[in-house]
Amino acid sequence: MKKPKISVLMTIYNHQNYLKNSIISILNQNYSNWELIAIDNGSTDKSRKVLKSFKDKRIKKIFLKKNIGRTNCLNYGLDFCKGEFVAIQDSDDVALRGRLKKQFKYFDKFKNLSLVSSNCQIIDERNKIKKKKYMNYKNINYRDLIFKNIIAHSTVMYRKNLISKIGKYPKKFLYAQDYAFYLKVFKNYKIYISNENLLKARIHSNSEGFRLSKTKTIVNEQIRLLIWSLKNLDPSTKEKIILISKYFFFKLKKFFRFLYSIKN
Repeated sequence: MKKPKISVLMTIYNHQNYLKNSIISILNQNYSNWELIAIDNGSTDKSRKVLKSFKDKRIKKIFLKKNIGRTNCLNYGLDFCKGEFVAIQDSDDVALRGRLKKQFKYFDKFKNLSLVSSNCQIIDERNKIKKKKYMNYKNINYRDLIFKNIIAHSTVMYRKNLISKIGKYPKKFLYAQDYAFYLKVFKNYKIYISNENLLKARIHSNSEGFRLSKTKTIVNEQIRLLIWSLKNLDPSTKEKIILISKYFFFKLKKFFRFLYSIKN
């Protein structure tokens, strides 16, 4: 019996220097029954040319005329995913050879699992390892997800039928759409995070600069997610105290940013 297909969903925007290695890392997987949904989200560099250079029929190439935002692009791409499972990979990250096979085995062994993730190494522009482990997931308390995003998006694989149960990535979140999605999953379904490194996640100057330029919006989204967790995830008294404390921390952060903007 043929194993279920995995749809790897990759959204691309101006990653001409990293895209080739990212796609090659999927081509080199030791699990063969996959498709790659590669969507160029209106890139202005040579990413489109890099994507067009690949001839493997398992790669479905989609080219958008203009950038529609990360959340919209992810949701658009989900409509093209035909596999029983969806694996996310950012176009500047690199999957280790056994990633798809090992993550599929978790689903095959544990039928109640809806989403699996893993640890990853952090690399820079030159592929140098900056951090050997994203986090220590040994003896992890999954309730920590209520307070902060502990999952790297490029390490995620989930059952496609989740989308019909909880919906796609929340459209109102421009930057924390992955975290908002995990919380929706966590509310009613089982998540597992492996401590094994299955990916190299890239941190580079462009990504860091982008996050700094969007700090105000990111803080607003974090506040909204804290409120959502308070209302939907049945927090204990201790968890409520932590959530409320973080809420006021982000409110203060927002206030001081406002004061700084006035002075400057």
